[in-house]
Amino acid sequence: MSDAKTKTNDKELSSRDNRILELKKLLVYYKEITETIREPFIILDKDLCVVSANPAFYRKFKVLKKNTEGRKMYELGDRQWNAPELRDLLERILPRHRVLNNYEITLDFPTLGRKTMLLNARQVDSKELILLAMEDVTSQKLIDTTSSESTLNLVKQRDRLQALNDAKDEFIMLASHQLRTPATVVKQYVGMLAQNYAGEVTKDQMRMLDIAFASNERQLEIIEDLLRIARVDAGKVYLDKSSCDVVVQVESAIQMQAILFKSRGQSIVLNTPKKRVMASIDPKLMLMVLENLLDNAGKYSRHGARVTIDIKQGKHSTAVSIRDTGVGIRKNDLHRLFKKFSRIDNPLSNSVKGTGLGLYWAKKILDLHGGTIEASSELDVGSAFVVKIPIVAKELPQEAPVREPGNAGE
Repeated sequence: MSDAKTKTNDKELSSRDNRILELKKLLVYYKEITETIREPFIILDKDLCVVSANPAFYRKFKVLKKNTEGRKMYELGDRQWNAPELRDLLERILPRHRVLNNYEITLDFPTLGRKTMLLNARQVDSKELILLAMEDVTSQKLIDTTSSESTLNLVKQRDRLQALNDAKDEFIMLASHQLRTPATVVKQYVGMLAQNYAGEVTKDQMRMLDIAFASNERQLEIIEDLLRIARVDAGKVYLDKSSCDVVVQVESAIQMQAILFKSRGQSIVLNTPKKRVMASIDPKLMLMVLENLLDNAGKYSRHGARVTIDIKQGKHSTAVSIRDTGVGIRKNDLHRLFKKFSRIDNPLSNSVKGTGLGLYWAKKILDLHGGTIEASSELDVGSAFVVKIPIVAKELPQEAPVREPGNAGE
């Protein structure tokens, strides 16, 4: 053998020995790192034999070190690692990309059962070694699957309930429309009889007609309540907002209730701020809300009671407070006030007619305005309802004449 060839062989041997030495150093380095990793972690050589594994790997898969190191990855345990998807990862995908993140595989282990894992692999040292980290995500997958199924079931239930609710609203609206026409006709004919269109009626007949007329009016009120609720629940109530004087709105509501309050010997005290109070509202709908609250205050207060209304202008909203000295509401019943068809028992509830829809409707209208309504009460002391509505962006420059607190509707 020539000296040149000998020198070449010696150089190759020296290079290989150095490479082996470097590889051993790297293995020690990697092993020190993998020992601290909490998830299973193994190091494979380019032939897919296990060079090293960390304690977490042995604990997780219940295998011994002597039965692991030096063996092919596919031969470990009962050959549960010999799966087509793992072979595809290590033999085809990894050599092409060198790095793989969150590659999901599912394997069956005799002692552990079916497990889903996320694999993170990396080739290092000129593809001499493969670092393979494993994360068991079986429980998370189960939670995600269960959560997805639960969400899907909830969505289906919600859709079914929504469909039933829509059908109910449509039925109420249709039925109310159908009922309103004959009830209106009855009202017209009763009125004609009362006005002697079919001949003069006796006092007894007039008394009967008055009862029939009052009952018919009550029926029409109920029908209108049902129609209003059906429309607002169906999203068919739209606001026609404008800049309105809140005090004028409250005074209009008081005027509408004046006769009823006078018949019960009740009084209304209106306290207003000196400056003009403006708010962006639908005047027609807000007037109905105020009338409803004022009507309730009178109906659930005894003869001769007083109702106090305060109007206050805040930085962002206007507050209208309606306080009565009526029978009050139990604390346990306050949460039911704004629910549909909710009527609360009290000493006057049997004598006061109602559908349990007024406060529900009022809250819906205030919701559309971006406002709020709150209630507080004490038995035999009285109740207070506070309506807050947004103010307009710009108040009118002029000021209204100074209003002095006084009585209305006495």
